[in-house]
Amino acid sequence: MNNIEKAGGFGSLPSMFDILVAGIFGITFLPSTFLRGTFFVFYSLFIICVTLFLKPKRQYTSIPLALLTLWSFAMIFVHNNITVVNNSIVNRYFNIAIMYEGFIYLFVGVLLFRSIIIYSKQPMWILLCLPISIIPLIKDSLYMGSMSMIAAIVVSCIIYLFINRRMVWVNILMLLSVITSVIIWKWIALKFVCRPYAWVELLRNIKEHPFVGSGFNHTLLPDNMIWVKKIGTVTYGWIWAHNDYLNLASYLGVITLIFMAWFITETLKRIGKTVYLIPFLTIVIASCFQITMFFPDKAAICIVVAAVCITKTYKGEVA
Repeated sequence: MNNIEKAGGFGSLPSMFDILVAGIFGITFLPSTFLRGTFFVFYSLFIICVTLFLKPKRQYTSIPLALLTLWSFAMIFVHNNITVVNNSIVNRYFNIAIMYEGFIYLFVGVLLFRSIIIYSKQPMWILLCLPISIIPLIKDSLYMGSMSMIAAIVVSCIIYLFINRRMVWVNILMLLSVITSVIIWKWIALKFVCRPYAWVELLRNIKEHPFVGSGFNHTLLPDNMIWVKKIGTVTYGWIWAHNDYLNLASYLGVITLIFMAWFITETLKRIGKTVYLIPFLTIVIASCFQITMFFPDKAAICIVVAAVCITKTYKGEVA
């Protein structure tokens, strides 16, 4: 093994599997959420099929991810209210939200994540295509004035520097963050003002169905949006559900938060104090303040990046 490989760089050419995984980044150039969701599901299934030809490079198991998948699968049979064929047994076990809005979306996401960790030969090569794929997302963020991801990156960098005892850089970054926040405080307040209302409504939904949730989106409601009733003198109507964790708990119950917290803790221990802590923490933190994993294009990027973070720090290589 040469020095580049030891450093976790681009020591050898990518495998065909790595190239195919990088192809999922093309999702950001598709024109609609429906097409992106459909592409995410079927391209992930394609990648999973390809793994049948491959020899594992690493071992990887995650009990919380397995439990989350099994629980969401069970919820298909708990939440069924769509009639497909009158007086047919199909009605009892069919849910139109099984597609990219529901279980299959979650299922293929977990399998894609696991496949990258197990079968990728040179995962860093996959990220070479990432800058091109995020151009549409950057344009959308600039148009919307979104700053959640930038804030998440900054906080993640501060945490990384702190746990690695680089206090000078911690102080510099915190000082710059405070100065910037003061300068653009009005814009921050404007972008943040609707989020507490969304969280209150999500918590209310969770309170109504704490154990099994309300079920996957049944396609009759706006995707990833919730109806916020009048709060005080403010009437919002439909607003984005700006919190992936509360949104998931609203769909599938509070127990999913336990699975997610377990998975995040498990992964943080695996990544340790390495630089890969920054991108993984960025995904974790951003998901608290915006819709990330519920949008197919963002989810595809986050899944690949998170998988690479684990792959580059994982110790379960197969001989």
